[in-house]
Amino acid sequence: MNALLKSDTQPSNHYWMLWISPNASQMQQIKQLSTDEQQRVLMLHPKKPEQLCNALEIAITSGNYLSITLDRAIIPARQQQTLELLALRNHTHINWLTRRPAMNSASQLTLI
Repeated sequence: MNALLKSDTQPSNHYWMLWISPNASQMQQIKQLSTDEQQRVLMLHPKKPEQLCNALEIAITSGNYLSITLDRAIIPARQQQTLELLALRNHTHINWLTRRPAMNSASQLTLI
């Protein structure tokens, strides 16, 4: 299997795109992808949200995922930063579906 993976000229074909709890509009985005990309999409619908962070850490460190798409609302804020750092180190892109709320002065002081 490893020899087969190494012989392919496009290594990106061996990366998965992980979508966490996609809604109807996100499913439409997935359907608009090319056939090759659609075949590399995995969807995760977690039954226990408290175990999601651990599952995402394992997915990121596995090196099998090119991108992970999820909503910020399902991950605690402190875990978001941890996942972003882990993703950066492991060359995985996290697509957050919602923006990070603007930092108020109290949270800015906490970072300092």
